Amino acid sequence: MLKEIVFRTLWGIVVVGTVLVSCMWRPSYLLLSIAVGGLCSLELSVMYKEPWWRVISLSAVVYVVTSFTGIDAGIVVGLVFTILTTLKLNPNESKDRTSVLVKLLASYIGLCAGSFTTLQSELGPGWSLVVFWLAVWIFDSTAYLWGRFLGQEKFAPFISPGKNLEGFVFGYLTTVLACALLSVWLKEPLLNMFGIIVPLAGISGDLLESWAKRIAGVKDSGKLIPYHGGMWDRFDSSLLASLAVLVAVKWL
Repeated sequence: MLKEIVFRTLWGIVVVGTVLVSCMWRPSYLLLSIAVGGLCSLELSVMYKEPWWRVISLSAVVYVVTSFTGIDAGIVVGLVFTILTTLKLNPNESKDRTSVLVKLLASYIGLCAGSFTTLQSELGPGWSLVVFWLAVWIFDSTAYLWGRFLGQEKFAPFISPGKNLEGFVFGYLTTVLACALLSVWLKEPLLNMFGIIVPLAGISGDLLESWAKRIAGVKDSGKLIPYHGGMWDRFDSSLLASLAVLVAVKWL
């Protein structure tokens, strides 16, 4: 038990430190987004026993299009490639239906990983991007802690039995408050939006990954990080949260 706590803490510090340092320098953040997108796609292919090169190549195409031309083009390219590469599949065969699901998830990973770099371009390297990541981590940790002490009502018992309504609500409120305080301290009103959007998108990304794992019949997306699971397990919330915040920033 003590060994697990020590390893989880050390790896958590490594992951958090790597992300925070990357936020301050564009090339390192680009490498982070490539690593997240590539490794999550690889884990997806292993989970569903699909050829890795097909999954990664589709995700990479969507990633590049999203990074250089925007999320609208990324969505279109992902859908078009998914449709064109599934024309010969039989919808009555469960294996073929799974193949379609994997392609959609690969496009999703590429789109979200591409939104990392696009969001950095919108916010600029610096404190606004750091606060985005802080919002993700604050919600994840406080939702877990509140749920552990107060949780009674499970809202996704078959997908993610460990999550409960009390943890989500109080984690949400804690994140909103934290972002509001950071907004006042840094004199940046935009940061209030992170507290509103990040928890909703973050838990949705978390549940989507849990759903994908349940279908594949696995507990973790991979074994890359000891006692933490795979890359997708660590970045499931931030992937969709980044995409959601990017959409909101572009609307403002």
